[in-house]
Amino acid sequence: MNQAHESSRRTFLKNAALLTSAAAFPAFISKNSGDKVNLACIGIGNQGGLDVMSLYSTGLCNIVALCDVDMGAPQTLKVLEKFPDVPRFQDFRQLFDKMGNQFEAVSIGVPDHSHFPITMMALGMGKHVFVEKPMARTFHEVELMMAAARKHPNLVTQMGNQGHSEANYFQFKAWKEAGIIKDVTAMTAHMNSPRRWARVLVGAHSVACSMELLSMSCLT
Repeated sequence: MNQAHESSRRTFLKNAALLTSAAAFPAFISKNSGDKVNLACIGIGNQGGLDVMSLYSTGLCNIVALCDVDMGAPQTLKVLEKFPDVPRFQDFRQLFDKMGNQFEAVSIGVPDHSHFPITMMALGMGKHVFVEKPMARTFHEVELMMAAARKHPNLVTQMGNQGHSEANYFQFKAWKEAGIIKDVTAMTAHMNSPRRWARVLVGAHSVACSMELLSMSCLT
């Protein structure tokens, strides 16, 4: 391999890695170039807990507050052990009242029916928002949330959808937009992970259904 080709290859891989990494995390994480974002985490168990750990692992945010109605429950312990000295709340309204001037962004990983009120309060107080999917309970709530986001164009908002957040989905899009690869006419995606398929027993019938296509259940 000649030196020029090897140099070009290294440059490609370096640029690709940077672009892929940047696409994997909420936009507010890199908003203040070089500065860490002070983040309040609302919902710290199960998926909310995974969000907390993922955001913290970027090295680009400070976890300054934790909030969960089931604070101390088994599903919250991993986060609590990781951040033993961070202030804790069980009511998001008390969190905003007491610490609203100490953070710039919130992550929201709570049961679906609470996404709307927390997001609306956060936007109203000028906070960047990362909220888990589904965005809200109803189309009307979603419309109100979108309207609130439009009223605050300086705030970054994102819904936590793996298909829109993780690097594996974004890498080729980022490469194409950066001019690293050109003339893409088609893309074929494959999945070989067995966890994406479930065998469901319905009465005497065994039905194999793709969890990628059916979000709740599959019926014969």
